[in-house]
Amino acid sequence: MKTIKKRIIYLLVFVLCIAGCAKTGHYEKGMELLKGKQYPEAISEFQKIDAGEKDFRLAQSKIAYIQGLQAFGDSLFSAAEVQLVRVSGDDEYYHESQLMLDKINQRKLSNTIPKTDTLIVREEVIGTKDEEKSKDKIKVETETDLDKTKKFTARQRDLIEKFESLYRSAYTAGVESKSNYLSNMRSIASRLNALDYGAKEKDADALELKQKANLWMNKRIEFINRLINDNTVKETNTSRSLKEEGDKLYYSVTQQIKKTN
Repeated sequence: MKTIKKRIIYLLVFVLCIAGCAKTGHYEKGMELLKGKQYPEAISEFQKIDAGEKDFRLAQSKIAYIQGLQAFGDSLFSAAEVQLVRVSGDDEYYHESQLMLDKINQRKLSNTIPKTDTLIVREEVIGTKDEEKSKDKIKVETETDLDKTKKFTARQRDLIEKFESLYRSAYTAGVESKSNYLSNMRSIASRLNALDYGAKEKDADALELKQKANLWMNKRIEFINRLINDNTVKETNTSRSLKEEGDKLYYSVTQQIKKTN
């Protein structure tokens, strides 16, 4: 009888050890996948770490780094910035994240569009005694349709990048967290829809970008909402088609962005 009890105890200890090792090994496994550039798999491992575990904070930092790196590689700089600022200062990827943020800030400065152009124009005035006089006149050029189109397109790109970042986070988040991301996604979609384009002669590519982006955002929102209703993290047979449609529309949006550059 004592022998049986000992065996049961040993078995329970063995099972608990296996369970403990499996639970605490997700961070190490995620790091191996990250170093191997297997980013989706690495994110999946980091997400398995519970909030109460010691590696949870750095795991969340790694997820932010990966998503920021992917967005940066896709030239979605606003989306990259949202993620990269979340990388912890004691993370080994912090320095690399800061380098990417510096490049994003430099890009912002180089893309600054002046509101007006000020020119000095020499105006000749004929005096009463046939003496030619001259004076400087300040001429302020008003904003052109081209300037308005550039600003309109830049605002669209910014909202598209922010929306894509929210979507990626919503897609990988737990079911209980998806609703918060979905609410922010809807807010971005509303802002895009409300964008004003004041040019008299409107650019066809800029208008088409807004149309495609609206369709894409609505499809992504529908997909995340379906995941919430199905109480599942990733797509199932009933929601897979929504994701695939969204992926196709996103590709169309990125191609349209290139046309407006």
